Amino acid sequence: MNAQRNEPATIAENDSAPIAPTSALHYALPHVLRTLRREPAVAITLGYILVALAGIFFNYSYYRQFGIPVLTLSQITDFLASGLQQPIALLLLLSTFPLMWLTDKFNLHTRRKQTEKRLRLAQAADSRWNRLKSQLIVTPPKWFTVFAYLVLVVFYSWTFITVYADHSVARVLAGEAPLVHVQMSSDPGGIPALEQDAAWTYLGAVSNYVFVYDRASKRAMILPVNNIVRIEPVANTSRESAEHTSAAAR
Repeated sequence: MNAQRNEPATIAENDSAPIAPTSALHYALPHVLRTLRREPAVAITLGYILVALAGIFFNYSYYRQFGIPVLTLSQITDFLASGLQQPIALLLLLSTFPLMWLTDKFNLHTRRKQTEKRLRLAQAADSRWNRLKSQLIVTPPKWFTVFAYLVLVVFYSWTFITVYADHSVARVLAGEAPLVHVQMSSDPGGIPALEQDAAWTYLGAVSNYVFVYDRASKRAMILPVNNIVRIEPVANTSRESAEHTSAAAR
C-alpha cells in the first residue's frame, strides 16, 4: 500500500524534471543524411560548390591587393576551377568538420550546465529571486542553434581565406614567390623590362590572362595569353642575379 501511495509522487517528480539537452547536430543530421541517401550526388555537388566558392573568394582577396580585377577578367571555367587550383580550399573544407564538432560539443556542455542550474533552482525554496533567475536561463531553439552554426562556418571561412590571402601577398612582397622570364610575341606595349629578359614575380593566371608583378616598381601587369610566346621559370640558383637584373632594368 505504501509503495502504491508513493508511486504517483515519483511520477510527478519525473514529469517535472527538465528534459535532457540533445545535440543540435544530431537534430539536423538525420534530415541531411536522409537527403543524401536519397540523392548521393548532392553531397559531391555541394562539396564542389563550397570548394569553388572558397577559391573565388581567395582569388578576389589575393588579386585585389595588386589592383587586378580578377573577377572581371575571369570566365565561367575559371570560377569552376578556382577552388581546385588552391589546395587551401580543400583544407578549409576538411577543417570545417572538426570545427563544427567542437562547437557542438561546447554548446551541448553549456546546455547541460543550464539544465542543471535550472533543476537546482526548481528544487530550491520557492522565491521571487529564484523564479527570476530561472527565467533568465534561456536556451535557444535548435533551429536557431543550427543557423548560428552556419553563420560561424561563413565567418570562419572568410577569416581563414583572408588570412591565407594576406600571407600569400606577404610572400610576394618579400620576394619568396616564383620568378619567371616572359617572352612576348610582339611589342610588349610599354613593358621594356620584358625585352631585357628581366624576371617578374608570377602571381597566377586565368584562361586569357597571366598576372605578373614587379617588386622594384611595385606594379602588377596583366598579360594577354595570346601575346605570350614563352614563360620560363627562374631557377633557384640564378634567382638572386635575376632579381638584380630585373631591378637594374627598371
